[in-house]
Amino acid sequence: MHLPVLDSPLVIIAALVIFILTATGVVLVLWIAMPFSMFGVKGHLKKMVEEQEKTNRLLEAVVESMRKESHAPAEMKEDNP
Repeated sequence: MHLPVLDSPLVIIAALVIFILTATGVVLVLWIAMPFSMFGVKGHLKKMVEEQEKTNRLLEAVVESMRKESHAPAEMKEDNP
């Protein structure tokens, strides 16, 4: 089944116009939605940084306590009397 209308250059131009309009619409929707998604991520990033800083402080405390234990006299380190 051969349709002579499909050979017309107007069909190709119409398909191209539909594709361009669809692609432009998708990009426009994403462009408008992006700032709102960034504002939503901003709070999560702030929480993650705070948790990372808390973890760093705790690790520094652990390292410092291990350093103090390693400088303790030998008698204090032994568990057996």
